[in-house]
Amino acid sequence: MAQVRRFSALAFAVATAFLCVGLAAQAGDPAAIQQQLNAQFRLTTTTADRSDIVTAGDVVTIHKPGLVMFSGTLVPPTNNYRDGRITPGFATALITANPNTVQRTFMPEEQCWVTGIKVQRDGVIFSLLSDPFDNIRYYGDLKVVFPNKRVVPPVDSMMQTIAEVLTVVPQDNQGGLAAPEAQPAPITGQYFLKQTGAHLVLQPDGSFIFTAVNGVQSTGQYTVNEDTLALTYSATGRVAYFKIQGDTLVANSGMAWVRTGDVQGSDAEPAPASDTEAAPYSSPPPPPDIAPPPTPADTPPPTIALGQTKDTVIAAFGQPMRIAKLGVKEIFYYKDMKVTFTNGKVSNVE
Repeated sequence: MAQVRRFSALAFAVATAFLCVGLAAQAGDPAAIQQQLNAQFRLTTTTADRSDIVTAGDVVTIHKPGLVMFSGTLVPPTNNYRDGRITPGFATALITANPNTVQRTFMPEEQCWVTGIKVQRDGVIFSLLSDPFDNIRYYGDLKVVFPNKRVVPPVDSMMQTIAEVLTVVPQDNQGGLAAPEAQPAPITGQYFLKQTGAHLVLQPDGSFIFTAVNGVQSTGQYTVNEDTLALTYSATGRVAYFKIQGDTLVANSGMAWVRTGDVQGSDAEPAPASDTEAAPYSSPPPPPDIAPPPTPADTPPPTIALGQTKDTVIAAFGQPMRIAKLGVKEIFYYKDMKVTFTNGKVSNVE
């Protein structure tokens, strides 16, 4: 009887050893997963307040619905991906329910930047940052949970799970051979906004001059990243973004700045634009032999209305003297006017 018990104990020990070896063979290495992720995703670095990108990395596409991201000073929301679905974490769900939370839910095939990747004991966390929507960037965490929280999966298996929800956009995603495209017009030059009568000059040295219809000027520096133009105002540090569409700069508000000519010199002022030159989305006319006619005297003064965006107000009145931020509210102080924005829209004028 004692021999039977000893044999049973030995058999149990052997079986346990084989089971442990089998589990070890199936388990992955967190360091190996981190190394593979670091090689596959080039991270993007941002300013401390996440308001702008310092060094651009890879753009990624989100393939599943339900990704929630916040803006402002809140902690990044956590989204969990498991079993083919993105769901908010418990704390994120509570904050999301607050109507004052500035948030956005992203749809499948929308894109964003990856600012951090960390392998944890039960999953991989991706820190994400969006492009501006109405001058607001959104950020959040996406956690791809291990199928078995107690076992780290093999590298290949984990990479396949990640690819279900998030993939890098190829550098060249044209697909096949494409006919050569026409070279874009130079970004430097003079631009005119017909809706407000404002002018913008982009200098060859990377500086710009913005002139509102009331004659007030603002200056700063600009940068170009593929088809995106960013203006950084020296006085306030505010950044405005535009899409470059041929000879037209389209603001987030949808208003179009049309290129009316080249820059005559480093200190050149924008020339007044005629109605022909100011037509939205039209090609610039050939340089005239004589100066174009001045802006008609009956041009109405700029107006402001509830619901307008910050871009619309700045295009009409120029940069404010001072900006104050109070949660979801932002106040622009002009010489004779105070404009309050709530969630990026005009809510009060004094």
